[in-house]
Amino acid sequence: MERRSKVTVQPPNARGLREVRVGGETAGSAWSPRELRRLLRRHGYPEDVDLEDRSIVSWHGGGSEVWPDRTGLRRMTMALMVAGLVGGWALLTSVGIPDAFDALTFAGRISGFLFILGGVTEVAAAVAAVDYWGKRGLKISGALVLVGVLIALTVSTLLVFLWFQELEYTPYLLAFIPLFLWSLWALWVCIREKVWRGLPHPTKIAAGVTATALLAAVNLAYSSVYQPTAAPANLTIWVRFGQPRTDLNKPVHLLPVTLRLKNTGPVPLYILADGWNVYGRSGKYVEKSDELRDRRQALELGSEREGDASLHLGSVTYTALGVGPFTGPGSYYEPGEEYSEDKMVEIPKTSTFDMIDADLNITVMRMDRGRIDLDTFSVGEHSWEKDAFLHCDPKDCGGEFLTYHSPVRYTNNLINVTRKPRYVTAWWGLGKDDSNFDASISTFKGQGFISDAETERENRRFDLFTVTADAAIPFASVVHPNGP
Repeated sequence: MERRSKVTVQPPNARGLREVRVGGETAGSAWSPRELRRLLRRHGYPEDVDLEDRSIVSWHGGGSEVWPDRTGLRRMTMALMVAGLVGGWALLTSVGIPDAFDALTFAGRISGFLFILGGVTEVAAAVAAVDYWGKRGLKISGALVLVGVLIALTVSTLLVFLWFQELEYTPYLLAFIPLFLWSLWALWVCIREKVWRGLPHPTKIAAGVTATALLAAVNLAYSSVYQPTAAPANLTIWVRFGQPRTDLNKPVHLLPVTLRLKNTGPVPLYILADGWNVYGRSGKYVEKSDELRDRRQALELGSEREGDASLHLGSVTYTALGVGPFTGPGSYYEPGEEYSEDKMVEIPKTSTFDMIDADLNITVMRMDRGRIDLDTFSVGEHSWEKDAFLHCDPKDCGGEFLTYHSPVRYTNNLINVTRKPRYVTAWWGLGKDDSNFDASISTFKGQGFISDAETERENRRFDLFTVTADAAIPFASVVHPNGP
């Protein structure tokens, strides 16, 4: 009979694992008789080896019936750890990729790449969890699991904190709330089992995780609060009349109007909505009679017209001569970039206006507050189309109009995943006597009512503002451009 080396089975350790030696050398370890037979088979023993044969197997610290491993509980703990760490990888990667490759600031991109790196660490921790709740072939497997749990706890806590600011439903809620609860349980397991034992520098690893969380928080504060405050946006616009001409073939006067804009601030700007108007003003001249009454009447009329008060100007009527959009929704301008356009307004020679007024109004949004899908936003839809995005009934808006609609994202993806989607809605329309436009940001997705309180809050968050320029000339200078 072939003589084989003696097998020695050592006493079970704290985890119920028994070391196996063959011929005095460590051959491995086993959780159960089944694993012991599998181990011996790899060393040339038959599959049906008699474990009770003392000439073959020597038992220390208990016989073949002593296997204190709780296999079911250990494997369930391992499975939950792996599932949570893989879920952390999926969440961190989905949050980090948009910022890593599309953030406007350098700090934002660094933060995005750190989230991706954290996701890679979660995968390594998941592999380490299999080893730690297995044979523990790696000395640092417990430390890797602890790092993965701390990263998941830090990120999920940050996301829960941001979510509590609005308490809005988002699909990511189904990811980071369970991850937060799981990370609390996982941290408790790690502390109970002291998984950091054998780790060379536990404080350095904890400091690295803390630094990553602080950098993400600093980037969030920088991109959302500090940068917009430290770098205020500014758009300068002009309206200028050109030299009038009289058309010899048509009964009209031709009045050129030049419209111009320039981004004079340090921040790129989206144009959300704009419009220009040229009016002919007709006013009734009032003889001075009672000075006090005239002052009061002038103030009342000036308030109604949102213009200057005039002691000798009574009722005023405005006639639209030319209206239209300027650059239109969907364009954007970098710092220092400018644009101008010339319009030609035709005024009937039979007109009896006093003044010609012109104005240009533009609503903008700073690009460091949000991102707009310009391919979608720049395509307008008519209000009479069946599937148009309508902010109100055309009858209530004073006529038909063009409407523009697109999703808008915050520049920091941490905010995007903790809030409902936001949309920018703009429109430009022709009323009976003039044109009008507006732009707003809200959770409005299609047809329905837009809450004023919601749009005011979101407009402030994305820093929407409107700039206005106007000009006026006497109508006499149009009729007699070279003087009487």
